[in-house]
Amino acid sequence: MLKLSLTKSDDSYSKAAMERMFDEISALVERLNGVGSALATLNLFHRETVEIDGKRRMLRDFVAVDLGPDPTAGTFRVVIHNPAVIPATVAILKENGFINIDTSDRRSLKVVKPRLTVQQEEDLENEVKRVAKNSLQKVSSVKADAMQRLTAAIKVEYIDAPEAQKARVQLDSLFDEARKHITILSLIRRKQLLGGGMGFDGPEEESLYRRINDSQYKNVTAALLETIAPDMDDD
Repeated sequence: MLKLSLTKSDDSYSKAAMERMFDEISALVERLNGVGSALATLNLFHRETVEIDGKRRMLRDFVAVDLGPDPTAGTFRVVIHNPAVIPATVAILKENGFINIDTSDRRSLKVVKPRLTVQQEEDLENEVKRVAKNSLQKVSSVKADAMQRLTAAIKVEYIDAPEAQKARVQLDSLFDEARKHITILSLIRRKQLLGGGMGFDGPEEESLYRRINDSQYKNVTAALLETIAPDMDDD
């Protein structure tokens, strides 16, 4: 499980900063999940209608998108509950750019996603980097705020100099640990979205990339792939 550690000092300033940094990293996972989200694909038929026996019905009552265990994979299935809706389903898929559709199984259509253009890949990578950079700035602000409060405490002799020095070292350590977590989360999401098409911004990123499969990132890696369907009654 992803965590931050108090290895140098357990002072109140470091504890508070650690909690705020952890909260920001947790929020980052949700924001990164939104980059390149598969929700648009999941919702393809959410508001579409189809005529069945002379009546307009909601298409979502007869089909369901199955993204599989990895929503970023190159294919997905459309489960068909009534073969009569296949023509309408195929038409909607094609309207949304999904041209390669295998209709040989009338209970389950296999759809191949169109390959991303170079520009689309660059846009995704840049958006992941932007979100991660924003998170890094917030974590940096948490550290700066804790340092300011620590300096103020020294002036009023609320904390003595040796303990304050330990706290400074701890805050530096927390920030470095949080920074690396943020970078690795960014790398995990970029790998999910781009596969082998991603690059590295310097030797440290390349080094940290080797840690993306560490056990502590197992849960967040899964969280980055989660796709939550909307409430089907919420129109």
